[in-house]
Amino acid sequence: MIRTRKIYVFFLAAMMAMLLCPACDKDMPTVQRITGGEQNTEGKPAEIIISHSQNLNTPEDLAARAMQKRLQELLGEQAKVILYADYQLGSAREQLEALQLDRIHITIQPVSAVSAFEEDLNVFLLPYLFSANADEVIAVLDGPLGQEALEHIGMEPHEQTFEGLGLWFGGYKLFTFHGDDHKHIQSPADFQGLHISIPDNALLKAQYTRWGAVPVAADTIAYYSILAQQMADGSEATASQIASDYLYEVQHNIVQAYHGVEIYTVLANHQWYESLSSDVQNAILEAELYAKETLYKALAEQEPIYIERIQQAKGMRYEVLTEKEQAVFKASIIPLYVEQLSGNPWQIEYVARIQKCFT
Repeated sequence: MIRTRKIYVFFLAAMMAMLLCPACDKDMPTVQRITGGEQNTEGKPAEIIISHSQNLNTPEDLAARAMQKRLQELLGEQAKVILYADYQLGSAREQLEALQLDRIHITIQPVSAVSAFEEDLNVFLLPYLFSANADEVIAVLDGPLGQEALEHIGMEPHEQTFEGLGLWFGGYKLFTFHGDDHKHIQSPADFQGLHISIPDNALLKAQYTRWGAVPVAADTIAYYSILAQQMADGSEATASQIASDYLYEVQHNIVQAYHGVEIYTVLANHQWYESLSSDVQNAILEAELYAKETLYKALAEQEPIYIERIQQAKGMRYEVLTEKEQAVFKASIIPLYVEQLSGNPWQIEYVARIQKCFT
């Protein structure tokens, strides 16, 4: 079962990161060690290492594979493109730290992890910032506002260690709860006293604390174990995460409130990227666009399957909040906006422009 593999990986993640075994797929190239930053000729990398921390065969993994494949096609024998997936190089934070050190060249990670290094990206975690229309969200991320956020990465007062290459829509996050909970989640007050597993992110902690919940910070890889042992009452996860991690075996109340969007950032090591020739940079950007197209096609095909699998799980209660119920949640987080945006003129103005796109 996938849950057994997940628990096993959780305990052995450090060892696997040291061994640096390549993704277990016959189509993926292999390598014995990571050299990081090695060049064969000026501006031509000997190898390009890409990583992500999502489950195999999820839309995000398929997109990463597409990026690897397309980049390898574009570069040919100039460089060897290597992909490490599914926590092979450690947690999301560990992969981002490795990116800073030039041991990884490109990584695809959720905003909730990246914002620990680039705080301004926290704006994308504000609840109800985006509409419930996925196409509208994608249009914003792919448009001038998304490009502005990428260009803002590494700006003063930050030391620029990351190069923003792309923003990917990864679906809407859902609330999950144990089946024996007597509470019916229709308003923020229903979270009172519940322990909720979320990524280790200050804004998300503030959000759930404001609703009266107790945040339980953890990597998503640990959710199944935490929920199965009832160390938490519920979690926040996408349909892809719930289905691929089999969370529906231990969570029998799922609520779609359209409160948040999972956004992935595609980042490169800045100094490494700047050292590349323009043709290699252009190849990377073309591969990223190809990967994003693959992601959205896979999401369109797989998300309905994920939701159906969740809905058909034994004892499952799957609900979508009404617009009236969502309005109650939206009203409850206005103080959170004030608190999180206070003193940051760029965030205030940027959020206002995003909100304008949906009014």
